Amino acid sequence: MRKAGFVALILLPLAGQALALSLCDFRAPETSLLDIGISFAYHYLEDPERPGVEVNSGNVSFTYSQIYSAPERGFSLDAVGLLGLQGFALADATVESNGTYRYYVDPAEPFFLFGGFEARWRTGAPYLQPWLQVNLGVGYGRFNDVTPLAKAMLIAEDLLRLGAIPASLSDEALMAVAQEIGRRLEYEKIADLVAAVEQIIETDAGVELDAHAVLDIENRIQEAGRERFCGGAVQAGVGYEILDPERGLRDMVLNASADWAVAPEPRSQLLLKGSLSAPLPWKDSYRATLVGKYDYEVIGEATFTATYSLEWVKGEAMVTPADRHAAVFQLSLHLGGWNVSLRLDFTKGPGDTAWTQEFSVTATIDLR
Repeated sequence: MRKAGFVALILLPLAGQALALSLCDFRAPETSLLDIGISFAYHYLEDPERPGVEVNSGNVSFTYSQIYSAPERGFSLDAVGLLGLQGFALADATVESNGTYRYYVDPAEPFFLFGGFEARWRTGAPYLQPWLQVNLGVGYGRFNDVTPLAKAMLIAEDLLRLGAIPASLSDEALMAVAQEIGRRLEYEKIADLVAAVEQIIETDAGVELDAHAVLDIENRIQEAGRERFCGGAVQAGVGYEILDPERGLRDMVLNASADWAVAPEPRSQLLLKGSLSAPLPWKDSYRATLVGKYDYEVIGEATFTATYSLEWVKGEAMVTPADRHAAVFQLSLHLGGWNVSLRLDFTKGPGDTAWTQEFSVTATIDLR
């Protein structure tokens, strides 16, 4: 019974905030987000009782994602790659990237013209060279950085847990705190921003914050690596192949894509992306992709991430499309100076009857 009461004490303030104010209600005049990730794994095994080296392989994976949005223009750039190693030499590789530049005809409306590219490269036949396609078209939508409101909500939660404020902050106070955090670059000193936020909270809560509470506010404002954003965009147009790895005819293609992002609450982010391209005129062939990513901050020292991607490719001579699946589940722990990651990978390529499974644990320590 005590445990249930304790959980309710923690969750009720958040539930109240979620019902009254959504993260996606926040509107930033400019959005600029960047996310870069890289991981490395290697396995070496040599048994003196057996000839040769039993295992000498590994992989390096990386992701890059950047979003910028302003009333007049915006762009997005994504890249993912997986490099397979054998004896510290490159054995195989898969690299994909895409970018889009958007020009908004009317800054007050979400209609835009766009130009962009898609690129792909995999080792092995028939991929003798990279594939590259340029695209032009029209679309609708915007992305919005809601990180300032997420930080405001977390600040309110921290202060309530510390007993620094008697009740949850009002929606008006949360939005005012978020707006100040969103204007961080206008402040010459972080202390001035903290003082402005402190004044808003003290006025709304009717209390005077102590040094511990003020330090918590500063830490939350300066916290990095937990960006949250909302919004989406759909676009359609035509593209032209600049490079074809199969050295065939360079086709005109019809392409369409959709991106959607939502932050259900300050500790989580959900991203979905889908795309479809087919040659013109229709040749009964196409390529479609679907990617989803969800990350959740379990506690301050632990983050769970799940990613799933699916690709369908159908050629003119194929009766059914070939599909490729990949799923990654990762738990990242920050324990003192240690960073520990537990990762589970599932992959399934065309013709595979079962999923390939790989589990890895990595640990690093910062000695500075």
